[in-house]
Amino acid sequence: MKFVALCVAALAASANAFVPSYQKSAPVAFARSATTQLSAKYNTMDEILALFPEELPVLINFYDANTEADIKDDIFRAKTLLKDRATVCSIKQQDYPELSKLWDCDTKTPSMILFQDGKPVTRIFEESHYLEIVAKVGKFCRAAGEEFKAAK
Repeated sequence: MKFVALCVAALAASANAFVPSYQKSAPVAFARSATTQLSAKYNTMDEILALFPEELPVLINFYDANTEADIKDDIFRAKTLLKDRATVCSIKQQDYPELSKLWDCDTKTPSMILFQDGKPVTRIFEESHYLEIVAKVGKFCRAAGEEFKAAK
């Protein structure tokens, strides 16, 4: 099973910072379905988000192959601490160069985007310490041990 962890980038200065670069003038929302693994090449963020449960935020971690060894332990720890609060998916920038560039995640590593209800809510750039990742992502997640309550 090829599972890729995810990352969130530091808070952006403007709302448009979350919109793909080709679409800076319009907000973006994504439809999602209930598949659970990333095992093939995908062309859009909606295709990737469709692989994960809708009730949890999804943290997409774009990373460079050259830094993979340096960050993998911290990403794994963050994923473990965020279990049941957020889904973490890591994507190698070299495997998805167009998608990385589209979401402004091609030059800094790791670059993370947290998606909630299919919409980007925050970014984290060049942060790899697991406690910092958990603290920044945790602000947008339900409390540990709390049952998820869908917004109506």
